[in-house]
Amino acid sequence: MDEREIEEQYMDMEGYPKSIEPPKEIREEAPEIGIIRELSPSKVMKQLRMELKGYSWDYEKEKYVKIEGMMPLMNDKGIGKFLTIISSVVTDLVTFSSYKEEEVNRLTEYVMRQSIPVIYFNWKDYGIESKSDLKIVSTKLFNLTLAAFKKAMGAGDRNLVRGTVTESMVNRQGYSDNISARRKRSIWSNINPFSRN
Repeated sequence: MDEREIEEQYMDMEGYPKSIEPPKEIREEAPEIGIIRELSPSKVMKQLRMELKGYSWDYEKEKYVKIEGMMPLMNDKGIGKFLTIISSVVTDLVTFSSYKEEEVNRLTEYVMRQSIPVIYFNWKDYGIESKSDLKIVSTKLFNLTLAAFKKAMGAGDRNLVRGTVTESMVNRQGYSDNISARRKRSIWSNINPFSRN
């Protein structure tokens, strides 16, 4: 076997040994991506679904566990309906929007007026054991709806991400160093009669 044949047999097209792959590029996640993921309501929706089924997050076991004596508030049909209603509000589209305080109040009231009758008229069908539990369901619905709209008041979540992106850009491109250097130069140039502007 000549040298060329050995190379073809043991080396790939780029000249690396076939049994050894070149190191893969490891990309560090941008801080704004982590913040967007943490602000996303998908975790809230998962937690809510599990709580409605009678589970709670166990931090020691790092998983959802059934709480002894805690019965699900509704059957699967009721939980499905409740989550369908709340997912129209507890969503990235809403929480990354921008609302004024009067809009938040009006929209919360609208959601409650549209959804509470659905649950109240079908409470037996949704497996709600007692009419007194309807107040618990409506309180959950109200709090989650109001919180989602409040997160969007004045573009709260969006501004937080925007601030993180801006800070990240400044840090990556060294703008902060340039700005402080310019400030130092401008202060010195005001004092120094020989400096050029």
